Amino acid sequence: MRFGTTRSQIYDAQKTARAHWAATEADWDDAVRRDHGEKVFAELDAAVSEVLRAVDLLTTLFVQVRGECEYPGS
Repeated sequence: MRFGTTRSQIYDAQKTARAHWAATEADWDDAVRRDHGEKVFAELDAAVSEVLRAVDLLTTLFVQVRGECEYPGS
């Protein structure tokens, strides 16, 4: 199983979302935006970061498992 492509797509989507969110500040800079940013966007962004960390851990684990299964005793 390869996680690289999926991780890359998630990371790219997160970067794009961050850029779009930052771009809204030029036209939308009020208390509602700040509240939405704190309660919705920041929480979603943090969750995506957690998913990326989990994918990284799974990738490491699967590399280790694959190595132990393909080359027992190594």
